[in-house]
Amino acid sequence: MISKKVLLNRIFVGIGIGAVMVGMVLLAAFDNPHTWMRALDSAIIYVLILLAVVEMRRALGRERIPDSFSWIIWTYGFILGPAYTLFGYTGIIFFSLLVFAASAVTALYINRADSLMYIAFMLVYPGMFMASMLYINKCASTQIISENSPVYPYLIRDVWAYLGNKRVASLLPYNAIGLAFVFAVSSFTDTFAFIFGISFGKHPLCPEISPKKTVEGAIGGVFGGLFGSFLVYMLFDFFQVFGPSRGLAIHGLSDVNLILAYVLIGIFGSVMTQIGDLLASLVKRHCGVKDYSRVLGEHGGIMDRFDGIILNATFVAVVYMFII
Repeated sequence: MISKKVLLNRIFVGIGIGAVMVGMVLLAAFDNPHTWMRALDSAIIYVLILLAVVEMRRALGRERIPDSFSWIIWTYGFILGPAYTLFGYTGIIFFSLLVFAASAVTALYINRADSLMYIAFMLVYPGMFMASMLYINKCASTQIISENSPVYPYLIRDVWAYLGNKRVASLLPYNAIGLAFVFAVSSFTDTFAFIFGISFGKHPLCPEISPKKTVEGAIGGVFGGLFGSFLVYMLFDFFQVFGPSRGLAIHGLSDVNLILAYVLIGIFGSVMTQIGDLLASLVKRHCGVKDYSRVLGEHGGIMDRFDGIILNATFVAVVYMFII
């Protein structure tokens, strides 16, 4: 039986987390022509990345990653976000290679090849996965867009371009809907999976990894992802609450393809969210910890709350990069 104090903590912290997510979407939706609000969203993601890296290091423990590597991990956590903002994923790749090289030297010095493998894991999870949220928030154009394209009139300049960074392309107005996809699909996936699991769950999904998850809950989670995607569609493309430039329809998709895009993002985003949840449970079971941290009280740590979100964010980032 959950105590009243624990229940209230979960409710209020949950409301706070939801408010931050909604706030980030609104910042992206109402950013000014110089994209300062977009930059504020990036700053929030910087903090999430730093906390996630620290939590993963804590979960892995000093027996796997000795204190000799601590300065490398802190450097990685602090600089990963700015490295992306200034240089994009290219900057992250080369920065991560540099971090790995420094870790290799340290591993050679203290004769800990096993620690080097754990560092390499951290560079990808949570590092590069969480950086997908920065890509979505920045959403720079990855292709040459014709002046005749329906998207062209809505291109905006990145704030960093005004500081002389010539590497930055013009930005598409898709950051708000991208963050909405990530947060709405993942949140409703978790909610529906819980409700369906409690109400109908009989068949274990992955009992050795997460005993409480059921096949029925996973199916309910997919319906939740579709519902989250439906809400995003209603806000951004049906009612156009944030203006005509913020939805996917501005890309020139037909009605059928537009609906298909929302359905596929809802389904696959939900699947990625649930895979992320299972991956986090697998890592925690391997490390022998219940939560990554207690920074969010009864909700655990940043990685406990964003485990599914970051894989969904990676999926949305891939859609943006290669399809949209």
